[in-house]
Amino acid sequence: MRKLFLLLVLLTWGLTSKAGTLELVEGNVDCLQNIENLMIALDCSKATYLEKRDFKDFLKIARRIKNWEEESIDYFCECFNDKTKRVIAVHENNEDQYKLVVIVKNVERSGRITADIKIIDTKTGTTKAVFFLKGSDGDDDDEITLRDPMKDAGKTIGKYLKKTING
Repeated sequence: MRKLFLLLVLLTWGLTSKAGTLELVEGNVDCLQNIENLMIALDCSKATYLEKRDFKDFLKIARRIKNWEEESIDYFCECFNDKTKRVIAVHENNEDQYKLVVIVKNVERSGRITADIKIIDTKTGTTKAVFFLKGSDGDDDDEITLRDPMKDAGKTIGKYLKKTING
């Protein structure tokens, strides 16, 4: 009976969706209280692979589709929107007042990422909040390069914002 119980606990634990760790480093998200849309952008321009190698080395590991960045943002938006319900993440459109930018800092061998997430006022260019994300999910061989890490990031920041701005 104890073995069956242990097996059920492990199975349940394995099926629950894990989220990365998120730490608010600077500012706050009060500016998002009354908004409906939040633009999302992905910045890999300064990303490293294994902390020492170029991000392009990570891109060479598997066959990649050409629009992997756009597809990765789609996955982020899907998971983010599923968690927040009220604030809707959309692709960058230059009409909304705030933009959330996932700035990938490093990619591990597994494809797991560490990133800074910034919320920026698009009208003034002011950074309203900065988070540090340590992802819990990776993907090293998918055609959509950062699919799973971006899903993880969307869930993680979405949960945070739901709790913070929805009360």
